[in-house]
Amino acid sequence: MTDALPSLPRWRESLAVLFRQVGQIHFQRSALTGLAIVLALASVNLWAAVGAVFASAVALATAKLARLPRAPCTDGLYGYNAALTGAGLLSFFAPSVAVFGYLALISVVTALVSSRWVAWGKLPALTIQFVLAMWLALALGDTLGARISPPGCEDGWTAIVCNVGQVTFISGLRPGLVVLLAFAWHDKEQAFWLAAGTAFAWLASDVLDAFVPGLKAGEQLVGLAVNAALVGQGLTVFGRGVAVRVAGIVLSVPVCLAFGALAVPYFTLPFNLVTWALLIASAERKAEPQPARHAA
Repeated sequence: MTDALPSLPRWRESLAVLFRQVGQIHFQRSALTGLAIVLALASVNLWAAVGAVFASAVALATAKLARLPRAPCTDGLYGYNAALTGAGLLSFFAPSVAVFGYLALISVVTALVSSRWVAWGKLPALTIQFVLAMWLALALGDTLGARISPPGCEDGWTAIVCNVGQVTFISGLRPGLVVLLAFAWHDKEQAFWLAAGTAFAWLASDVLDAFVPGLKAGEQLVGLAVNAALVGQGLTVFGRGVAVRVAGIVLSVPVCLAFGALAVPYFTLPFNLVTWALLIASAERKAEPQPARHAA
């Protein structure tokens, strides 16, 4: 959506866009959703929350200084990859000058690339820039400082809710429930399909561990759940039908397992690939022009 903002002081408008960029990680043009994500993240990893807000602020400043088109900026489309990278980077690396320097650079680049991608408009950018930024960070290794392990989720049904939060590196039942309720407040249908994706991944991992233990699906539950959840929500946002949404959620699991078997840290790459593929496959086909008929 590109609803016009009501007249607000500039600082309040900028603050709203800053948190709206965080909300757009989950396709939600909502500053309140973004704020809920940041607060839930801060409750489990304060530095990751700081990273998300810092990156969002740098991306927003870049958009304003570069005079990028206002409507996509106001919608938060230029900064959500930066915000997600901020949360991810400070979940994998201890805070340091090098980490924040790298994050600032990535935030500038993703804002500029996002503006061109939005102008191109053939496919949504999704989170591919986040994936590339995290790959580069892992490749840099010790250059960015000490590595840490992001928190995960406990086994059991609570993982369904917890893994909703794992999209933005939030762990725990209560923080996950907070963000899920925030999503539902904004759009109940999106929240349902988001949770449906995590539930399917949880069930699929249990079944696969029972019948095909060699796949070690349970060890990849977070990856399976995050990608299935985002596929379900994304295909809902882009107006695809129930059959396409279900197909996307199901398809995301073997794609994740394939990358896992190759020892590729895939982050949200399967979500990007599956969503793009199904958006293309389910796009309405324009009728081919019929050749002119001559009168008999």
